[in-house]
Amino acid sequence: MTTTPSRLTVPAWRIATQAVTAALVAYVMAGTAEVALIRVFQPTEWELAWVSDVMLAGAFGVAVYLWRHLSATRAALLDHERTELVLDTQLALAADLQRRLLPTLPASDGRVEWAADLQSAGKIGGDFYDLVSFSDGRQMLLVADVSGKGIPAAMALSTLRAAFRTIARPDVGPGALLTALSAMLHEQWAGAPYLTAIAVLVDAAGGALRYANAGHPAGVVAGPRGTRTLDSLGPPVALLPGTVYCERAVPLDPGDRCVFVSDGVTEAIGDNAAACLEDLVCAGGAAPGAVHDLCASVMAAAASGSGPDGVPDWQDDRTVVAFAIVVGAREDVPIGAHVVAAARAVVT
Repeated sequence: MTTTPSRLTVPAWRIATQAVTAALVAYVMAGTAEVALIRVFQPTEWELAWVSDVMLAGAFGVAVYLWRHLSATRAALLDHERTELVLDTQLALAADLQRRLLPTLPASDGRVEWAADLQSAGKIGGDFYDLVSFSDGRQMLLVADVSGKGIPAAMALSTLRAAFRTIARPDVGPGALLTALSAMLHEQWAGAPYLTAIAVLVDAAGGALRYANAGHPAGVVAGPRGTRTLDSLGPPVALLPGTVYCERAVPLDPGDRCVFVSDGVTEAIGDNAAACLEDLVCAGGAAPGAVHDLCASVMAAAASGSGPDGVPDWQDDRTVVAFAIVVGAREDVPIGAHVVAAARAVVT
């Protein structure tokens, strides 16, 4: 661990200069006060000696008080600095652990390519995304934003990840996943915190996605069929007991691009966030590697935005997750097992 010199370190020559200056000032002030008293009261020789002793004792008392006060202040500052150092170290460890909660995105399989970027407003934040790949080639994506900021929101992420990975199975659709996730987290959190989320089951081989949106910013799909939005279909997850989420299907074609963001992105862009996102997704390509440029362009638009009106120094976590159905996918890419089974059922 790299350490830096304490902010309280002062060169010895400066301390000596300050001490001599203080002594001279005290001497001048004491002499001036003594002369003023003599002129006013015109004391005898004994009284003059007594006044001198009183002035000396008073100056000594003030010096002791200032020394003790300075020592106490330095000790308090050192304790505060140590506390800040411990807190910074703990936050750095928490940030590292939070980064490890994020998944490694799958490499391109010739049909779909993924890209993602998450930037916390502070060292830790409440944005989250996860991706589970199934053996049949489908993938379940979750993008979520826990209410609140900082440490309380970040503490909920490990619970969220564990719950998502417990529920996500090939036979559980996005609506059922959010329904079960909401029930599980509401039982633990009782509505605080809660989270907005969008769950998406991507079936590149089958040419479709299914999604459920719980109060999250709409995803955007753009491609040969035009632009489509994956709008909210229910309240935030874990906010209310007994919430049931429905899901919708959207066809996917080669050349389609899809982007999901957190509200830190939409609020940063401003009132025209929806139109801006649609323009960026439409402008993106589906050639190999283009999805990374799309992800970067969305994050750049958020970085250049001014944020909500009337909110100075506004900051929020920002997340972008994108995928693209590659044009000219390889013919040797294996089709998902569920698609083969469906084809055989039609033949027989």
